[in-house]
Amino acid sequence: MGGLAPIAIFSFRRPRHLAATLEALQRCPEFSASDVIAYSDGPRGPSDSDDVAEVRRLLRARKTPNMTIVERPNNVGLANSIIEAVTEITQRAGRVIVIEDDLILQPAALAWLNRGLDAYEAAEDVMQISAYQYRSPFLARRETGGFQHFATTWGWATWARARAKFDASASGWRAVRDDPSVRRAFDSDGVYPFSDMLEKQMSGKLDSWGIRWSWSVFRNNGLTLMPPRSLVRNIGFDGTATHNSLGPLKRFVTAPAPFLWEGSEPPTLPDRVVVDPEAEAAFRRALRGTHALRNHRIKRVLARIGFARFAT
Repeated sequence: MGGLAPIAIFSFRRPRHLAATLEALQRCPEFSASDVIAYSDGPRGPSDSDDVAEVRRLLRARKTPNMTIVERPNNVGLANSIIEAVTEITQRAGRVIVIEDDLILQPAALAWLNRGLDAYEAAEDVMQISAYQYRSPFLARRETGGFQHFATTWGWATWARARAKFDASASGWRAVRDDPSVRRAFDSDGVYPFSDMLEKQMSGKLDSWGIRWSWSVFRNNGLTLMPPRSLVRNIGFDGTATHNSLGPLKRFVTAPAPFLWEGSEPPTLPDRVVVDPEAEAAFRRALRGTHALRNHRIKRVLARIGFARFAT
């Protein structure tokens, strides 16, 4: 299909974070020429009303001719908002870039995402283009991106053909509970707690679009194009996010900050759609370094002994 992908921005009640996200996006040359749809979720209750109103004032003040603002009258939640919007936009435009209100993009991020969408549109195995990369000294030495059997949620893009494989009901999810080999594979060789997250989602203890997208990518043996260094960073780990609040203990095991891509031009694209074994091993080392699995185990132990309030 080609052309710049529409950009969907999702916001709720964090005007300061959203302002930083918009400022970073405006430093990307492609932003002003892209179709931008900014979604503002409604308040969950009276305590959210002032912040939501401030978010909407900010969006109106920053509105440009290429931007459409969607103000939801009720709170639909991030998961439902992203699922509905990404489905609608990809059906209409064939592709989409997804940005949440706590992400700071590097100036080359939109070029990277759009070039990836153009290059691999017909590559059925490729289901996602990611702007994020975990901290890996090995990968950081490279100038070319690579493919991984992994799905990310911090600045990403996809096509209608890949979105059609998204299964919101996460069919077959019980395999992560019943089959150790499936569980280990889904957890990136046992280093990332995707299976626990999926079980929580399906038991009603979590409301995440991301874990269901990860399961859909996994079930379809999908690939994600990732940069050698991150083109985005997350500023949401300050206690203001709905899903990313840090408990008192989790601050000690926060993932290390990624290496950032500083160039004005994006990384080069790989010539072939293959997973490089050396890069895959380095990527899994980087995942292990996030302490995500250890965090999850600590939280489960705390909840088991009656200290669930410290495990949020």
